[in-house]
Amino acid sequence: MKKFSLKKRIAGSVAGMSGYVPGEQPAGGNWIKLNTNEFPYPPSPKVAEAILAELGDDGASLRLYPNPSSQNLRRQIGKYFGVPAEFAFAANGSDDVLNLAVRAFADASLSIATLDPSYSLYPVLAKMQGAKILQIPFKRNMQIDFERIFSSGANIFFFTNPNAPTGVGFGAETVEKIASGFGGIVLVDEAYAPFADCSCAPLAEKYENLIVTGTASKGWGLAGMRVGWAVANPAIIEVLDRVRDSYNLDRLAQAAGAAALADAPYYAQTCAAVISERADTEKFFDSVSWKYYKSSANFIFFRPVLNGKTGAKIAKDLFEFMRSRKILLRYFPNDKKISDGIRLTIGTPKQMASFKEAALEWLRQKRERI
Repeated sequence: MKKFSLKKRIAGSVAGMSGYVPGEQPAGGNWIKLNTNEFPYPPSPKVAEAILAELGDDGASLRLYPNPSSQNLRRQIGKYFGVPAEFAFAANGSDDVLNLAVRAFADASLSIATLDPSYSLYPVLAKMQGAKILQIPFKRNMQIDFERIFSSGANIFFFTNPNAPTGVGFGAETVEKIASGFGGIVLVDEAYAPFADCSCAPLAEKYENLIVTGTASKGWGLAGMRVGWAVANPAIIEVLDRVRDSYNLDRLAQAAGAAALADAPYYAQTCAAVISERADTEKFFDSVSWKYYKSSANFIFFRPVLNGKTGAKIAKDLFEFMRSRKILLRYFPNDKKISDGIRLTIGTPKQMASFKEAALEWLRQKRERI
């Protein structure tokens, strides 16, 4: 065999990059997972029914390829958001849509812009495509610098709404201002919209440069199925169809996604429970004088306060204390802008009670040592 060097064979755009680092998925039981923004409740019972119906008695349907374009799921997406089916696109999680959008609308000559902080996958996707990325900082109090967006020269602008990791939400008027003032593609990443006031997906009928993405991982309890979607002008959908995998969503995921979107009453109730628990958690933070962003998502980004001070060391200490008690939170030690804070997924009342009890224990221990 000839001498082989893998290092020399890696694409230049990939050789010097680091991959996206997801939240920890621990082995074993008895963990309270409040780190990856999963839904705290089971999916609609209709989801299991749909999966079993798709499997049949012997699972023979699995020997056949699924519908290549997920037509039934696309129809259900359109129905859910009140747009024609041709405006709907189905994908293997919303990350799949983000990847496809970068593949279709970015390259070495077509750049990307995002706000900062934002979803940490965006820079990874840009590097994979060899595209430049401009990360535009928020102004004070999470105010958007619209002029920098409009003058960025980017071909596609990613707007996470509600924002990750802060949870701050922006109204439809903000999305319309960006869509009307930006000269390129505007992708609104609505992973957390089920916990906000509204979705901007219907605006895709008004703005031909707008893509609104969503996922069943957060508000529909289907993180394990990987179901996502986009709503956009049919001309954009056609471009996304050109670059997607030929069978990008398996038949069980298609059935699960359609059943979940069809059961609006169930999710209205369970999402309302998450929102209520979010409000109770904010009251808890007020009671201990911890700082946090008012959230429109199923998580809260907060800064623990100890003796009137915040900082990366304090956040890290609380994170590690929680982990020692098998409560997982999300900490961002490598990002100086947010390393003094922690992202907390809203769980069930029982899970949140455990978090609050542990937080008070941490405060007691720290105060006793002073």
